[in-house]
Amino acid sequence: MKKLIISLLGLTTLAATGFAGPAETSSGKEMQQTYTAPAEQFYADREWNFDLFGLRADTFNEYRNDRYLGVDHGYGGGLGLNYMFTRYLGAGLEGYAIDADDVVGQASANLIFRYPIPNTRFAPYGYVGGGVLFNGSEVRRNVTNGNSPASIRRNSDAEGMGQFGAGFEVRITPRIGVINDYSYNLVNGPDNNFGLVRSGIRFAF
Repeated sequence: MKKLIISLLGLTTLAATGFAGPAETSSGKEMQQTYTAPAEQFYADREWNFDLFGLRADTFNEYRNDRYLGVDHGYGGGLGLNYMFTRYLGAGLEGYAIDADDVVGQASANLIFRYPIPNTRFAPYGYVGGGVLFNGSEVRRNVTNGNSPASIRRNSDAEGMGQFGAGFEVRITPRIGVINDYSYNLVNGPDNNFGLVRSGIRFAF
């Protein structure tokens, strides 16, 4: 009988445990859900860019034979307008002036390749294009007319040019960025080629 009672108590205990289910434990602390805000997008899939920049041009050759800059280096500034029709590809127009032997102007169109690095403010880019270089240099010529002294005649010239370059942009805000790049400019003949360093500010909208 004693063994029967013990067996029944054991079965009762097992049954009670089975119906009650697993014991619940509590740490005494409330569960907190964490929320991660999406990263701010500094570069849009489609956007207009307006650029203002300063520049330095270097001839890297015997500049005395250079038909356009006529100096070892010159400084200037310009502006550009670009449209990015995807996050990575766009087209743009630019124009600048260089204070060299005299003021030299440029106007060109470019195809732009850009890669915004995810979750950062940085976007490396490259571009290739072409346009026109305007030269307003003074050509000194001895012109005699009886006893008249030598005079100076101005000579304006224009030449087609090509360019390719690369750089990077840093967005301060989604609407304002800083650009820095370098391009090599191909003009008529190697003596006329020159490099160009640009730094400036970009407005995106």
